[in-house]
Amino acid sequence: MKICCTVLLLVCLPSVSCAQVPFLKKKEKDSKTHEPDAVADTLRSGTAAQRSQLATELGIMTPNFSNPTAKSDVPCAKFDHVDERRVRLRTDAENAVIIAGSGECDSTYIIVFDKAQKSEWRHLPTVRLAARAQPPEVSFAELIQPGVSEIVVHREMTRDSGSAQQENFVVLKLLHDWLVPVLDTAERVELTMPDRPENDADNVEQSQQSTFHLMKADPNSGASARILEKEVLKQRKTNLTRYRLWSWDPELERFRSSPHDGGEIPQTSPPKKAAAQSAGGAAVQPKQK
Repeated sequence: MKICCTVLLLVCLPSVSCAQVPFLKKKEKDSKTHEPDAVADTLRSGTAAQRSQLATELGIMTPNFSNPTAKSDVPCAKFDHVDERRVRLRTDAENAVIIAGSGECDSTYIIVFDKAQKSEWRHLPTVRLAARAQPPEVSFAELIQPGVSEIVVHREMTRDSGSAQQENFVVLKLLHDWLVPVLDTAERVELTMPDRPENDADNVEQSQQSTFHLMKADPNSGASARILEKEVLKQRKTNLTRYRLWSWDPELERFRSSPHDGGEIPQTSPPKKAAAQSAGGAAVQPKQK
């Protein structure tokens, strides 16, 4: 029996570079690493060119004011306050979170860095929050698993027009190297509508205001915390109060809501300036440049 061996020879012609052949292409260099402390310092006090270059590398972009749905390629390079926090967002790594607020860009940026054991810091995708009228309040809370925090956002402005305003309560969780909103619901809504279409002078105002309270589970039960929402709807002299219970669904990796009778509401409400702490975390205080 004869055995025929076929040998495939690859010849690089002068006009064809071997680097153009996909399976011979050299491995691309790892993305540039950034030390969170150095990033925060540059955003606070670096030159305009340094801030612009760093913002481009980290995806800190201004919104496209002419078309909010379009992606902008203009970096945001001026910040009113920059804060850095070391907080664990997953069990098997260290994390650093930079909160950078910019009134010029109408934005608050959440910049997350991740460091696994015996590795260098790496930047995860940057999340932009709208901050046109006022900056959202950002805090950290252990809502799902002890020792691992989620990012809690109060008053994220999602709609701002002459007749409608809406602010949302958002919980962001680090899942699969992405910062994902696992709870996103209206926290405050105000609408002004004509009471009679033929006479715009007579308007009716509707509002919705929600407060959120963390209901901690028994430490020995292994269960995750639940968030109780108290929603108050107002129109003229009519008030309607209803409750929702937000519970973590491990299969969907989201918080899901269900009706609640309001029987486990805390007796006292948190002070106004500590609103972010009502979800179980300490608010990030702005630090001036």
